[in-house]
Amino acid sequence: MASPTQRPKPTARAAGDKRANGSGSVRLRGKTWTARLSLGEAGRCTFSLPTCRTEQEANGRLEVLSELAGRLLAAGQIVLGVPLLEQAASREGTALRDVRLAIDHLCKGEARPRSSGDTTSAEFAERVLSGQLAEQYPLHVKPLRHPEQYRHKLNHVLGVLGPVPLPRFTVDHADRAVSMLPAHLEASSRQGIAKVIHRILALATYPARIIASNPLPRGWVPKADNNKAKSSLYPDEDRRPMAAVDIPLSYRIYYGFLIREGMRADEAGRLEPSDLDLERGAIVLDENKTDDPRAWALSPDVVRALRVYFAMCPPKQRVFSRPSGLSLPGRDGAKTFRDHLRCAGIERPELFETTESRLNIRLHDTRATFITIKLANGRTETWISDRTGHRSSNQIHNYKRAARKVAELGLGDFAPLDEAIPELRGKGRAVGGAHLSEGAETGAAEKGRFLGAAPPGQTPASADVPAASPAEDEAAAEGAALDQAASRQLQPP
Repeated sequence: MASPTQRPKPTARAAGDKRANGSGSVRLRGKTWTARLSLGEAGRCTFSLPTCRTEQEANGRLEVLSELAGRLLAAGQIVLGVPLLEQAASREGTALRDVRLAIDHLCKGEARPRSSGDTTSAEFAERVLSGQLAEQYPLHVKPLRHPEQYRHKLNHVLGVLGPVPLPRFTVDHADRAVSMLPAHLEASSRQGIAKVIHRILALATYPARIIASNPLPRGWVPKADNNKAKSSLYPDEDRRPMAAVDIPLSYRIYYGFLIREGMRADEAGRLEPSDLDLERGAIVLDENKTDDPRAWALSPDVVRALRVYFAMCPPKQRVFSRPSGLSLPGRDGAKTFRDHLRCAGIERPELFETTESRLNIRLHDTRATFITIKLANGRTETWISDRTGHRSSNQIHNYKRAARKVAELGLGDFAPLDEAIPELRGKGRAVGGAHLSEGAETGAAEKGRFLGAAPPGQTPASADVPAASPAEDEAAAEGAALDQAASRQLQPP
């Protein structure tokens, strides 16, 4: 067994003197290093150092514990602080930083022993995320449809805010948590995290009535910088990915639907067959981001395209899914979308560059594309908001400048979806219910090359084609299956 290593003392002490408060030594017990400190009225305490592998590391942690113990002793809080010293002995990184913060509050008199009635921020947040609060107060709290999104945001701040009892929560706690967010987060992400913190505290005020009032003042949630220009496609650019048979058909029908109907990508990704009435050409969207149910008539070309596509690939749980059956990306499909645009020969620089004044194109910008082109072609704000769900005219007004440019250039409208996609071309005009027209071309002879109107020299090299995912590896098999299915459906009785 290794002999104890004494920590150097600032001054010598005479033989027989008691060890100075806050001083200590380290010792190896079995395979675990421990630290033993003299803590005044708390006596001599031994702390396990599970993260230390060498004597040097153990002495380094002893220095940390001695410094923290000295502060607690000076503040007269050593008895209450012993549990915090136990945590400091075993934690690293962010967790150790949080212990230091708790000791700061204790030394300043801002903390006290937790009573049985105190609920911490982390405990109350879990009640909200788990749906327990909604069950307890159904008239005032709605269950979260996507609690994982809120949990992801809270994970950024729970290390700081989680241990704080709600009755002791102050704006300083919230400010510190937000100030420690990762530097790479965008202003909109920081705003979203702040909104979740504010909402948790608002629910703790009412209906939970754990605290008397929300400690965060009005205006605490930071403003997000939404002044960056957003990218959108022109109608001739939309035709290229629709015609590029190297892109799986399941993705093209998804992109085409988003661009022509203006839905949010995650809303479309969650669509179920029962949400569509293709016999009448309507859609009903009950569950969405704003909890504002809406319904509208689909564009006739979209109805025709979906009828033919469903005849080839009957939908299962979701309307839009990969050949493997997995859901198509909703909020996280930006990179794949840009890769597919490059694959289709689109090279306009501003679509793929993010600068101080402009964002590169994202899957969410299919909505910007829809609004811009439809405004340019004379559609009213009411007609557009019925499809997009925008509640404010100001939100649509932001796209009018880009729409005026499109109108002045005479770029026109989107090509009909059932004509823009080669596999569906010519098959949707006479479709009614499950009955398909006869004699339509299957497009098999054109498989394996682009069918768009890309200028010469703009066909992308093989290096531009994104690496195939497991789902996209099925694209070739999907194409063959589509041709066979189409041929069977199109045979005359």
